[in-house]
Amino acid sequence: MDDESFRQILQFFNFSWHGYRKVRKGVKKRIARHMQERGCRNTSDYLLLLEADGDASKKARELLTVSVSRFFRDLRLWEVMSDFTIPKLVQEIDLEGRLPVRVWSAGCSCGEEVYTLKILWHQMEKRLSRMPPVEIWATDSNPEVLERARIGIYRLSSLRNLSPSTLKCYFTPLSNGFAIREELKGGIHWTLHDFVSESPPRMTFDIIFLRNNLLTYYEPPVKVRVFFEIMKALSADGFLVVGNNEELPTEAVPLKRCSEYRCIFKKFQYPTSAR
Repeated sequence: MDDESFRQILQFFNFSWHGYRKVRKGVKKRIARHMQERGCRNTSDYLLLLEADGDASKKARELLTVSVSRFFRDLRLWEVMSDFTIPKLVQEIDLEGRLPVRVWSAGCSCGEEVYTLKILWHQMEKRLSRMPPVEIWATDSNPEVLERARIGIYRLSSLRNLSPSTLKCYFTPLSNGFAIREELKGGIHWTLHDFVSESPPRMTFDIIFLRNNLLTYYEPPVKVRVFFEIMKALSADGFLVVGNNEELPTEAVPLKRCSEYRCIFKKFQYPTSAR
């Protein structure tokens, strides 16, 4: 498949060529294989199939998913989350009788981000005297990667940012990789969800992780529309976390970049006009 054909397929789904440019090789192979399986001789035939067949379109969109991650991806982010963001959030909420801190990992892929947060939370519980429980809504539109996340078995390449002591504490070695310990799986709601076509989960969140998906792989019209919907689910004074190389799609949102790290934003309320 040449790049021009791939561009046409991306345009069909409102995906961004710029976002896929560096990762397109493996994605193109998956799409070309799907075309062959469905008997499409060229891109035009394939686009007609995608338009007429909802199942084929759904499968193609899953094949376009880029699932590249690792534990504690962007180490500086997790240091700031541990030393500043989460302690500040805990300080600002009333712990007495409060429901758990709610976190949404939107586009959670194979679960590395979700389990990283559970590890971090457990480490902070040891360090801080008062930590509320945490509940995480881990959502993705690809059922295969979501099931892999739920199972929680990882190759050593995904764990290279972990110290030997952390690896030993939170994982069990197996013949085919390392399994996250069962006690870290509590409080996680694994949910098949497409944030492009579905509303956010039915509640507000104290922290939303929106890293390396919407803001990277979608065209601006979709990006802006979906971003506004996701922001409705972020609680007042909540935190948004995006990818290290990502920028917000619009300035017309009540978010302020945190001084501690560029990819963490805090929601604020516009001041009420004086009467």
